[in-house]
Amino acid sequence: MTRAATHPDWQALVDYWLGDTDAAATEAIDEHLLRCDDCGAVFDEIVALARGVRDAFSRGLVPSVLTPDLVARVKASGRRVREYAVPPGGSVQCAVAPDDELLVSRLRAPLAGVRRLDALFSVSVAPGEEQRLQDLPFDAKAGELLLAHKLAEVRRLPSHDVTLRLLSVDDAGEREIARYTFHHRAGAPPA
Repeated sequence: MTRAATHPDWQALVDYWLGDTDAAATEAIDEHLLRCDDCGAVFDEIVALARGVRDAFSRGLVPSVLTPDLVARVKASGRRVREYAVPPGGSVQCAVAPDDELLVSRLRAPLAGVRRLDALFSVSVAPGEEQRLQDLPFDAKAGELLLAHKLAEVRRLPSHDVTLRLLSVDDAGEREIARYTFHHRAGAPPA
């Protein structure tokens, strides 16, 4: 979206919404939004988009990569987080409870030297189909990827197995750096 120089551009409005502008920029955008209905409408769209993303995430409709700090904050807020830590080549018996609000896989992986990280999923209830998440953000030093799954989708599935492969992608192609297997049991996990 190209906007005239006298109006804040879309990125400046997003930064303003996120609180990432300095005091002078914040004051200038505040004043501008009070005078400009067009920019106010664009800002309202940004706010609505943020609400939609937050709602989709809260309802378990989208997968995402999380930081350890974010998972800790979600837990500290009182939300129910179900976590499964899996080493490379490992597998885990897993399930979700009705009151779980977030499902996180802690995937330990050798990430040193990885430039781009993709994840490839196959689910036993859909043989031959694969889903790919591309260019995932990761911290190579941490040696771990925290992946939040589509909890709403997991709840709808019968008992199934998921194979998740992490792929290092670069100019030479792609190579598997780790594989994980999740044996999901429908219904609540044991107490």
